[in-house]
Amino acid sequence: MQRKTILFFYNHITTFVQKDIELLSDNFLVLPHDFYTDSKLATPFSFLKQKFFLLRHILGADVLLCQFAGYHSLLPALFARISGKKCFIVVGGTDAHNFPGIGYGNFQKRLLRLFTEWSYTLCTRILPKHKSLMLCDYEYDIVEPNKQGIYANIKNLKTPYTEVFNGYDAEQWKYNLPKRKRTFITVSGGWGFPFQYQLKGIDLVVNVAPHFPDCEFAILGVPNASLIQTKSDNVKILPPAKNSELSQIYSEFEFYLQLSMAEGFPNSLCEAMLCECVPVGSAVFSIPDIIGDSGFILRHRSEEELIDLIKTALATDTASLGKKARNRIAENYDVTTRKKKLLEILSH
Repeated sequence: MQRKTILFFYNHITTFVQKDIELLSDNFLVLPHDFYTDSKLATPFSFLKQKFFLLRHILGADVLLCQFAGYHSLLPALFARISGKKCFIVVGGTDAHNFPGIGYGNFQKRLLRLFTEWSYTLCTRILPKHKSLMLCDYEYDIVEPNKQGIYANIKNLKTPYTEVFNGYDAEQWKYNLPKRKRTFITVSGGWGFPFQYQLKGIDLVVNVAPHFPDCEFAILGVPNASLIQTKSDNVKILPPAKNSELSQIYSEFEFYLQLSMAEGFPNSLCEAMLCECVPVGSAVFSIPDIIGDSGFILRHRSEEELIDLIKTALATDTASLGKKARNRIAENYDVTTRKKKLLEILSH
């Protein structure tokens, strides 16, 4: 029996794009297309390349899949609508966010907002990684809009949605080194964006660290240490690591910090929890659901609240909480569950 063909669109190859291509390739012929360009001036050529790709493959395709919404998702959604094909858009985070205070999110940029809105309107079904990306109350930072998500930014949207969590391989991510006591780690990439420092809560980590001189705070993923001005010697700036190295790195740390102002479904948090790091996360989008009762939630973007929360965390039985954190991800967010749900949606 001939496999169905999926046209897979994304705007830059990432680990989670590669994971989904691998998951789908067992059952489908996946034809990927990368829209990415490192120059705004070259964007018209990206549209042109994508148009020719669609003209060449649309008739032989069974379904179209876009990883996130944005400039790269409009033509696939439009071609699918015209040709009678189905087009699905996986929502990851920034394509549901609107944070004008730090200049982050598709919906606070005029042109990108239009492309995002048109994409969601034209596609067959929206696949958020967590239901909060469709609509949620936001109280973590009072300077930002108190309603977030796609429905908060697109009134009267009729396109249906299905929640599809991220998935993780518990055998790949596991604790394999002795924990170093009173150690915290957080991960942040994307340092080419000016909002990253606040978006990922790095400023909170740097400002709170001096209050705990007997603790170590590591910030992983920083290509140049000069990008972060530390205020105490117990803040360690670490360069980006290979994906194959992360399990060993996480295993050494007792706590994982996910103090983001906004997230979709943070991979690093889940992977660190599988490595038995006790999670400390902000009360935004999927993070409270991911952590559940296996860690600690920062309700507001407040240094004082974070100091109190860290004191509470340090006084707990971290070994048992770490095991609970691992079990929570392994039981609720297994990679085979994501694969099964994606296949079920894309095959019908």
